[in-house]
Amino acid sequence: MSVLELPAEILGKIFDHYVHDRWKVRQVDSDRPLSKLRCISAYSDSRTHPVDLTHVCQLWRTTAISMPQLWATIYASQMKSEGDVKMFELWLERSAGRDGTYPLTLYIKQSARAPVDLREFFSLAISQHRRWKYIRLGLDGRYLPFFEPLYTVAPLSTLRGFKVSFGLCDLDGLRRLVGVLCSSTALRSVGFGNEFYGWDRIAVPWDSLSLTTLSFRIVELSLLIRFLSSTMDTLRDLSVSMLSPPLSLDDLPLTMRRLQSLRIASFGSGNHASETFDKLTLPSLHELYLPEGFISYKDSELQTRGWESLLSLLQRSNCKLQAFEFGDKNTPDLIEKLKSPLFEHLTSLRVTSLLEKYPDISSRLLDALSEASEETQMPRVLPLLETLKLDSIHSEVSVQKMVSTRVAAYGGCGKSKLRRVCAQRLEAKEYALEIDLNDQE
Repeated sequence: MSVLELPAEILGKIFDHYVHDRWKVRQVDSDRPLSKLRCISAYSDSRTHPVDLTHVCQLWRTTAISMPQLWATIYASQMKSEGDVKMFELWLERSAGRDGTYPLTLYIKQSARAPVDLREFFSLAISQHRRWKYIRLGLDGRYLPFFEPLYTVAPLSTLRGFKVSFGLCDLDGLRRLVGVLCSSTALRSVGFGNEFYGWDRIAVPWDSLSLTTLSFRIVELSLLIRFLSSTMDTLRDLSVSMLSPPLSLDDLPLTMRRLQSLRIASFGSGNHASETFDKLTLPSLHELYLPEGFISYKDSELQTRGWESLLSLLQRSNCKLQAFEFGDKNTPDLIEKLKSPLFEHLTSLRVTSLLEKYPDISSRLLDALSEASEETQMPRVLPLLETLKLDSIHSEVSVQKMVSTRVAAYGGCGKSKLRRVCAQRLEAKEYALEIDLNDQE
């Protein structure tokens, strides 16, 4: 059977993988990403394009055009011409489905003034507001007035998530836009990407929202605690790129019973890592991501205090942490802390530490992961570990030795808890070593 004889259902599944499969068609290529060649694509790192499917034969064209899911995720970046606007219109038309209601995920990025008038472009986007499922806006502030027509429509009913990031812009205009986006009763995910400290002045109706996901690029700690107090009954996922020092912190401690994932990329300067952890109790916490650890703390006492408050949080919460990411120059502390029973349930670990100045540290970490219990002969540290990612190693051999030791302890690849290991050499752009034990059973 040739590919042209495949049933429409099978062909449709192939097309769907062609456009949306994350691992096989969305490989980041900094030298030649599709987004640099076409202003309209499915993702920022897309390597495929559904329009190409329509140029093969009549059957493929008919099948691709009849599948709204191929067109309903739109990444529109740096529009440059009338042709780009027409292509955007084509995607919107094909994404609507037969009844014109197919859910739409839209990401608009325009950081500079375009060489073409974009009023029609924004008008087309706004005309589909009843289909918006997720929308992300990364725009120069001068484009904010183009959203004026949105303020007169009925409350958005289908929007489940949004993220906004504007350059210098009118605060009143931003407040109105956020107010309209928050009008959806289906809203569950909110993100603010601005390098802006005044989110308390945007007047987000926190008390009326039932959010499960919340993200900030920069937020001041006391404001974050205030926001969390309004979402404590529903929030499951919190991400902050930079947590800035508090102006004041008189808030009472918070117990967030549903929060499962917490990511704080950077604590900036100050003692507010401990101030943050001391305020929270998170009994459902399963994932904790601190990619810069306490790296901004030059004072060793602050690093120690950060660790103490983190361990106190885990003990107080009585949670079973399953995924942990940490990056810190003080990696010896990490090695000792991972031996704590508080981390014994970890199945995923990523260490993002920069170890150029400490060539023996990666070896010490791998040695610790290779240690066996005298009583059970099973791994002493992180016995349930399934996935390990190391961003800085000096020797691939030491990684392979650790993997062999843990696999042998469990009696072979088929019985080993450890399933996947990725390790990156210093100064390398890609992982130098990837071991997938699922392929070796």
